[in-house]
Amino acid sequence: MIRLGLLDLVGLCGVGAYVVAHFLVQVRHESPRSRRIVALNVIGPLCVLVSLIGAFNISSFFSQSLWLLLTLAGWWKSRR
Repeated sequence: MIRLGLLDLVGLCGVGAYVVAHFLVQVRHESPRSRRIVALNVIGPLCVLVSLIGAFNISSFFSQSLWLLLTLAGWWKSRR
């Protein structure tokens, strides 16, 4: 049986946020600029970054950090 700790659950919530955002954009045709999609694309990498406290992985750290920065940059640009 697999035992999941709190950090594992936080990471899985982050992955869930990515999947829901992708589903809403691809299947439900929601705008990638909508508040909900932007929020999910911020929550996803934040949760995964928190989960890396338990088992650090440099590749995951860089990919999640870039995803978060690109999401915030796109959000900032669209607000201006």
